[in-house]
Amino acid sequence: VRNSRETALAVAVALVLSLVVVVPIMAAVNVFHTAVSKDNLSRQQILSWINQTLDMDLAKIEQLCSGAAYCQFMDLLFPGSIPMKRVKFNTKLDHEYVSNFKFLQQAFKTRGVDKPIPMDKLVKGRFQDNIEFVQWF
Repeated sequence: VRNSRETALAVAVALVLSLVVVVPIMAAVNVFHTAVSKDNLSRQQILSWINQTLDMDLAKIEQLCSGAAYCQFMDLLFPGSIPMKRVKFNTKLDHEYVSNFKFLQQAFKTRGVDKPIPMDKLVKGRFQDNIEFVQWF
């Protein structure tokens, strides 16, 4: 009886181990892009695309300064790359904006993205800094 139990246990362990699948981390492909294009989008078109894609209701590009939308984009492109439960969505505090951008920075590093994140500029909520970063994204 003991021998058959050990055999059954060994078979069960082998079956479980055969079900374990190793999933490699997808790396991002760094692409060079310039703003010189005949298809430049207006700020309203970009904002509309962000709101539709992320199911958000942003009124201005400047609202991207919290970093939450960028985290959502990264998680959309690479599911699980951002701990979305820890991202602060309804915040007005700069240090929480920085926390969100640190999640994004870590995801960039993990995926091999070479783009530096100008956190100090983005969190200030200026239009130009955020439009440039979201256009890159």
